[in-house]
Amino acid sequence: MLVLAVLTACGIRPTDPIPGLEAPSGPVENTSPSLYWVSPGGRVVPVGRPEGSLSGFDVVALLAQGPTNAEQGRGLSTEVPFDAAPATVDRVANGLDVNLSSDVSQLSGAAVQQIVCTLLAAQPVGTVNLHGGGHSLEFQKCA
Repeated sequence: MLVLAVLTACGIRPTDPIPGLEAPSGPVENTSPSLYWVSPGGRVVPVGRPEGSLSGFDVVALLAQGPTNAEQGRGLSTEVPFDAAPATVDRVANGLDVNLSSDVSQLSGAAVQQIVCTLLAAQPVGTVNLHGGGHSLEFQKCA
């Protein structure tokens, strides 16, 4: 009887559920994205980065800076020009609009794929539209 009295007298009373906010919806940003580098064979390959979430600006700036020493030791490189950053990234109806600081018509195919694949790995939202230097590359996908 004493145990029953102790258990029922803890002071917590039952309540109705407490309402909260609606659950988030829409695309989820990958919190441990991969950066895409150019392999020795010329293919664009993903390399995981554990640092956490990256914004579009960070992605383009990191790609322009090139791979780490350890990644370079594995033969990885970048074709994204240093002057591509800073960049702005905006979400639009069909995906992402990316405005680079350099002319997108001068980007190699590998550089375009590095940017597009890295951005879509972080935010899988459709396609990427690249703009810069008065030119545009529309509806790019990671191939």
